[in-house]
Amino acid sequence: MSEKIDDGQPEQQLPDTSFENSTGKKSKPVSHGSRWHRLKDWYLERKKWTVPLTVLLFLLIIAVVPFTRYYVAGLALKKDVSLTVVDSTANTPVSGATVTIGSVSAQADSTGKATLHRVKVGNHKATISKKYYQTSTIYILAPILNQKNISRAQLIATGRQVKVTIRNTIDKTPLKNVNIKAAGTTAKTDSDGSAILVLPVGTSEQKAILSLDSYNEAEVNIKVSNDKIQDNQFTLTPAGKVYFLSKLSGKIDVVKTNLDGTERHTVMAGTGREDDQNTVLLASRDWKYLALLSRRAGNNPILYLIDASNDSASTIDEGTTDLSLTGWVDSNFVYTATSRSVNIWQPGRQIMKSYNALSKKTTNLDQTTASGSGQFDYLGETFGGIYAYNGQVFYIKNWTASYGGSSMSQLQTKQATFNSVKSDGTGKKAIKSFALASGSSSADITVEERVQNPDSTSLKFYDGSKDNFYVYTNGQVKDDANMNPQLFYSSNYPTYLQSPSANDTFWAEPRDGKNTLFIGNEDGQKGKQIASLSEYFTYGWFTDDYLLVSKNSSELYIMPKGGSKNPVKISDYHKPVQNFYGYGGGYGGI
Repeated sequence: MSEKIDDGQPEQQLPDTSFENSTGKKSKPVSHGSRWHRLKDWYLERKKWTVPLTVLLFLLIIAVVPFTRYYVAGLALKKDVSLTVVDSTANTPVSGATVTIGSVSAQADSTGKATLHRVKVGNHKATISKKYYQTSTIYILAPILNQKNISRAQLIATGRQVKVTIRNTIDKTPLKNVNIKAAGTTAKTDSDGSAILVLPVGTSEQKAILSLDSYNEAEVNIKVSNDKIQDNQFTLTPAGKVYFLSKLSGKIDVVKTNLDGTERHTVMAGTGREDDQNTVLLASRDWKYLALLSRRAGNNPILYLIDASNDSASTIDEGTTDLSLTGWVDSNFVYTATSRSVNIWQPGRQIMKSYNALSKKTTNLDQTTASGSGQFDYLGETFGGIYAYNGQVFYIKNWTASYGGSSMSQLQTKQATFNSVKSDGTGKKAIKSFALASGSSSADITVEERVQNPDSTSLKFYDGSKDNFYVYTNGQVKDDANMNPQLFYSSNYPTYLQSPSANDTFWAEPRDGKNTLFIGNEDGQKGKQIASLSEYFTYGWFTDDYLLVSKNSSELYIMPKGGSKNPVKISDYHKPVQNFYGYGGGYGGI
């Protein structure tokens, strides 16, 4: 045990090595330790900027090293990644192949491309499988940025390969994305309308179902070969029904079929009492409604509406009237009823009507007036030519008088009129009036018309002394000095059939005993010839893409809008005697 010895001297103090800095505060003594300690002290003294710098450096290291870069990014980022699957032999797309990465999967489309959504960034093992193919794997990178290069995977077929090509029945164009189902496997056609399908070994033929939106589904037999890739050619028909009259049963029936004539059904069976000459069926431009004029029972004709959505029939008009059809103006059907119970000298004998197929309501567009006491003493109005264009109904009202007496002299006070009215009954007006020349004598005031094209009509009026000619165009009636009686009566005036959109017209002109077919704009101008020396005649449209034509007034065909040397036959049909020349607002009238 040591003992402190007091020698009587004051205790010696160690020197203070600290010093005051410029602020008057004492600084810590300078370390004289290792280099590491000096670096540590330096780092801590400047940590306001050394710590952020360290974090940044750490992130840069992570970003440079691929493994750490994708591992860290994958914790927060997910990207879409695509893969193309092809047949190892044919090098064609394998549509319907399933590509799986973890819990995410997708099917290859008609081009063989499969896109998996929201995959963690980084490298992944993808599994590709399809029936009658060997399952395959491939490593694929889901990049942090957008994918630049799409990986390509090959599948080896274990069955027999067949090629299937599908085209449109009417215009022969290849059909993309047609779904093919056969033997528990599927495929889709590419932009060329083709697909490679692998089918089980041991069969020479396999049933398949072909389907595509807006086309009729078809069942076909695919041929299979053991020593080559068998080529199979099929067609699909656009969906839709066309309606027509048929006397195949011995009665006049209303019939519908697909556009290629398949799936024929009787919509309204004939009774055997129909008038063979005057039964008429007119379809609206969209083929949603049809107007049927038929004497199915009794002696009076009945005007029916057929709704194509359910093939139901309802009555538009009937009774002791004679019905004269004008045609469809959009969803309104325009016709004239002449009452047999109203005398010629009484008002309201003729009524021009419009029946709305949507509301099922009838509107009186106009009616005739008259005066007198009997058939030998009367003044009466009658409707002249009636046609429809661009939502308007154009019509003429003429006057007739009984011979003798004062009626003929009273005609000097009357005027025939060229008129227009909208198909809903609004906007009625007399575009031009026509009166007899002063001092002339006549038993009638009559205006005749010839529709030159949808927006141009020739008018002829005899004023009691001479013929006068006019032309209606652009909403105005003007004198036509170039017209004469021979030209007025002998000129060919085509019937311009409007397309469903009303943007195009379809018409025929006779040349050298045959028909030349044209497509033009909404006014029947800028005609493009689509057929010459043709045996076909205009019948109508089906959508804006296809034309309906007839042959020998008994055969119905369909062809593409651009024309075809070989239209597809739909069916034979019954053509009534009546023709609706100059009317283009519906189909089946000529």
